[in-house]
Amino acid sequence: MRLLFIFALLFVHLVAQDKYSLRLEAGQSSASDFDQLYTFKGFNTSPYNTKVYGIDGGYELYNNLFTLPLDIYLKAGLSYFDENYHQKDFLEGTFYIKMYYSLEALGYELRIGIAEGVSYAHRVPYVEAREAIEENDNQSNFLNYMEITFDIDLGKITHQKYLDEVYLGYLIKHRSGFHGAYGGVSDGGSNYNCLYVEKNF
Repeated sequence: MRLLFIFALLFVHLVAQDKYSLRLEAGQSSASDFDQLYTFKGFNTSPYNTKVYGIDGGYELYNNLFTLPLDIYLKAGLSYFDENYHQKDFLEGTFYIKMYYSLEALGYELRIGIAEGVSYAHRVPYVEAREAIEENDNQSNFLNYMEITFDIDLGKITHQKYLDEVYLGYLIKHRSGFHGAYGGVSDGGSNYNCLYVEKNF
């Protein structure tokens, strides 16, 4: 994981302008529900020890929407799921709209991000399949996708110009049926705790 973040920093410094974003992330499946994670009550890993690695790119649609520190991006991503030998590894594609709200505190910038979209996984993640079996729920490759992120601008913390708009953050990656709206999946889904590096350019 450390090598991934070093690579991310080296790569994103090769580009610089302000309409696009590029993110590299790595994480592990969680045994907690989505609401437990975003309320910080359920940090843990699943007993299956499955992992995810991804790259996401985005295009800024709106900057400072309604004169608020609110930016809107259209994004797409590709993730590789390491299923730890429980089943074959696979790829997932995501497409989503993401909103960032920026907060300034003590000269530092904290961004809170919320995203909504869709996910198509070549295989149903093992943690999802196990939960569906236990709860007698349906399974689907195509599901609702959500994420919540918290990140900080490394440039403002380190006062290094080459790190401006390079963000280090925490990501909750979530797939679900949205109460049966996708594939008849009522309660199942999967959650991943991830760390990431993101660059605007």
